[in-house]
Amino acid sequence: RSRTSKADVSRMGSGMHAPVRIGRVEVSVVCEGYAPLELADEMPGAEVDWDAERARHPWAFVDDDSWPWHVHAFGLRTPSGLVFVDAGVSPFPPVRPWAEHTPLEQALRIAGVDPTDVRMVVHTHLHADHAGGSVVDGEPRYPNAVHVVHPADWTRTVGREHPNWARGAMQRLSELGMVDLGAEDREVWPGVRVVHAPGHTPGHRSVVLEDGEHSLLFTGDLLHTPIQIARPEHPSNHDVDTDEACRSRVRLVEEARSGGWIVGVSHFARPFGRAREDGWAEAPSPNG
Repeated sequence: RSRTSKADVSRMGSGMHAPVRIGRVEVSVVCEGYAPLELADEMPGAEVDWDAERARHPWAFVDDDSWPWHVHAFGLRTPSGLVFVDAGVSPFPPVRPWAEHTPLEQALRIAGVDPTDVRMVVHTHLHADHAGGSVVDGEPRYPNAVHVVHPADWTRTVGREHPNWARGAMQRLSELGMVDLGAEDREVWPGVRVVHAPGHTPGHRSVVLEDGEHSLLFTGDLLHTPIQIARPEHPSNHDVDTDEACRSRVRLVEEARSGGWIVGVSHFARPFGRAREDGWAEAPSPNG
């Protein structure tokens, strides 16, 4: 049986991800590490040949019982300035103890990012692993950035319908006038557009980067394990509305597949790939 060694997964968790280029835009990965999550919680009710999945994507497994839940944010160096997709989890802990951890400030340095250079943070949603790193000790980590949030997630998180660790960070950003709550799908930065993809949370968004003929889809939490590319219609236990999430996942996976887009996934150990007819294919470069 092909299996990823602990050392291999550890290297994947240390921020060692080469950037990719999408036209003129360099996309860097800010990786805070990974924690093992139970494989039994994935694809509930589905018959899955996990041995076959492990043989095909050995990097996507820690051992027989768990997969490596990575925490990535993405830095987009566009001709108009630096944009982030999500903001990291720090200073909040993950749902399971870290197996490998790189503090966010160090992860930013590894990726060559100065937080003061960031002009916009597009939040796919407001779970702490995507938004918790926005504010540290009461002050914005990205002091020159506007934070783009869908109002449905704002209501759910900040409006006390469903509080989580990101609430305080978002409240502080709102006090400082640093939040954009526009609801419509639109271009929020030259070449960067948001697409409402609800289900994981009510305001969950994916983000599409386009430059010339090149495109990259940042999925947010549409995806957690590679098998969801081959079976996007199957419910995930991570979603608050499974039916709506399935519709969003099917729609955007098919759009990425038909368009030949690169796909960037927040929680994959190897974050870049393509949606093929037979499932996930790693893509080490935009032309891979």
